[in-house]
Amino acid sequence: MKVDRIILRFVRVPLRFTFQNRWQKIREWTKLIAEVQTVDGAYGYGESTSMETPYYCSETIETNHWAIRKWLSEPLLNCEFEHPREIDEAFSLISGHHESKATLECAVWDLYARAHSIPLYELIGGERRPVKSGATCGVKKDIEAALKAIGDAVNAGYERIKLKIKPGWDRELLAEVRKTFPKVIILADANGGYTEKDMEKLATFDKFEPIIIEQPFPSGAWLPLAKLQARLSAPVCLDESITDMDDVELMLQLKAARMVNLKVGRVGGIANSIRIHDRCKEAGIPIFIGSKIESGVGRWMNIAVCTLPNVLYPSDIGASERYFVEQIVRDPITLVGPGLVQPLPGPGIGTELDPAVMLKYTIQTEVISR
Repeated sequence: MKVDRIILRFVRVPLRFTFQNRWQKIREWTKLIAEVQTVDGAYGYGESTSMETPYYCSETIETNHWAIRKWLSEPLLNCEFEHPREIDEAFSLISGHHESKATLECAVWDLYARAHSIPLYELIGGERRPVKSGATCGVKKDIEAALKAIGDAVNAGYERIKLKIKPGWDRELLAEVRKTFPKVIILADANGGYTEKDMEKLATFDKFEPIIIEQPFPSGAWLPLAKLQARLSAPVCLDESITDMDDVELMLQLKAARMVNLKVGRVGGIANSIRIHDRCKEAGIPIFIGSKIESGVGRWMNIAVCTLPNVLYPSDIGASERYFVEQIVRDPITLVGPGLVQPLPGPGIGTELDPAVMLKYTIQTEVISR
């Protein structure tokens, strides 16, 4: 099989609300969507999960666009493959650029699945079943606003609430959430916003159980992470720290965490996601699938990965209506039960780009061909 053409589209869609994490406020979300095509008309979609800013990691949608144009398109267009797992080898000479590689690699998995008329979840070894999704509550203007947002999510059936926390927006918030919602699973996501000086404070978060503390320290702070996990009965969950198998092995060796937030783009695509999933399963480390507010392309891809057996916690794959004012795919993500979503039965990710919506929100298009 050979890719003959790559189409890159920047799409800017307004959010239903202003989302705030510890770095910024976001009202519009620009996405980079890749489409790969073969000479006989087969196609597949991928989505860059990078942000417009280099706060979460060094990559952005603009660096992804550059890396694909400059370095990744040529090896992909020159590659003849029998299975999408071989795309890793085509990109092996290029260091880093995980999110850029994943944008194309995921598109090739979708292409292959569509060409063979099988759903993506089946191709990667999953099964079509409802999977639990969690809801995310960003930094709000006050605790009352946060409680209102959480209440709406709980009423919709979401059992796990990810709370974005940062110094000054943490302990009081967690106390009020636990008091108001005594049974909901809290995922306190710090995005690396604390330092080792905050160890004593972070250790007190145990009392807000059931709670998971996600990425309290920056990605390379392995020893502080291990020290904190040793003090907590609650699991530390790693996000930014896990970019490849070497990071997984270091986490296991140091006992630095007891859970992984696996983001497909952050680790370079689906093949590496499967490898990390399998190693964590072998080691008894549960995972969930993370998100950076993907469009329907990336979100349906994430849902397929959620069907793997070691995805044991609710993942960041809530219904489409929670985020964008319009969907760029024909089939929005909808709940099939309280807090539950399910892959589509069609080939690949199971849906198509919506031409009218794409025309409305696409701000730039580029075609790369052999």
